[in-house]
Amino acid sequence: MNINRLSIGGGIIGLMLGVVLPVGMGAADSNSNWIIKPHLFESLTEPPCSYVSTENRKGFVKPDDKVIAWLRGPHNGGTIPLRHFLAGPRIINDTYGLFFYDPEGGYVASYQKDYGYEFYGWRDGVMLVRDKEGTIWSALSGRALDGPGKGQQLKRVPSAPTTWGHWLMLHPESTAYNLFEGDTYSEVKLPAVDHWQVRATARTAEITEDLVIGVEGDGSTRAYPLPLREERVCYNDVIDDMPVTVFWYGPTQSGVAWKRTIDGKLLTFRADTISPETAPFVDNETNSRWTLAGRAVDGPMRGTELEWISSIQCRDDAWKAEYPETSWFKPDTQP
Repeated sequence: MNINRLSIGGGIIGLMLGVVLPVGMGAADSNSNWIIKPHLFESLTEPPCSYVSTENRKGFVKPDDKVIAWLRGPHNGGTIPLRHFLAGPRIINDTYGLFFYDPEGGYVASYQKDYGYEFYGWRDGVMLVRDKEGTIWSALSGRALDGPGKGQQLKRVPSAPTTWGHWLMLHPESTAYNLFEGDTYSEVKLPAVDHWQVRATARTAEITEDLVIGVEGDGSTRAYPLPLREERVCYNDVIDDMPVTVFWYGPTQSGVAWKRTIDGKLLTFRADTISPETAPFVDNETNSRWTLAGRAVDGPMRGTELEWISSIQCRDDAWKAEYPETSWFKPDTQP
């Protein structure tokens, strides 16, 4: 078995070649590269909550600060500024969810609430976490790779990356963590640590800065390349007999995937150049306007919410490493 396990310490990367595997690791992972560095980052647990409008008045978060927003739940969801809460600890264990920030992979993964998770290292350049029972998980896919829970799957919660200013415009009433007087949490420049060489060593695939929305269907996965230079784009597709739509909003570099059926009615979406930035997407069937968060705010469908699809926005090389058998969407094949 060609297993490369790397240990990072004192600024030096030590490479050990051999057959040493994490306990229980099977032949399916025989070509994986593991970088083991537990305790490199210290997790954050249950930071006190507030509201977006309240925290905005304090002036600590800038309008263009990157955030991860959870899109459903009480108060129309909530948001976490990466620079203030995730860039340092990389992991938040909280009532509202379990959040893993992997700047090298270009994503924040959001899962149902749980506790006791800590940073563990990387596998093929994708972040690993370990829970309190000793199970090792992929932060990107939420799959348990090793340990007592091997084979289990974390369940994602609806989420999307955006900016503080855009989310404030959509949902000032939503939840945010309390910044108090601005000195409780240490701000960390994005990304927190430059592991570019680590990524290059750990991944055999070509490293790029291109982004995708990776969608997990009923038995297969599909990557939707995101048009980074376009202001607003909408894709319509079908995966595993499930009609889906992908919204892309360029000014905030935000993508999110939704089911495009409501009460049995099939909708086809388009990006509308004359619609306001609060609702840049329109369905062809009713001409209702929809927000990035999947809510109709104008037209016959007003007040309706789309159902989120298990998916994540990340760098395409991270998705390839985690899902080598994935299919790739081509815009000219839209139904």
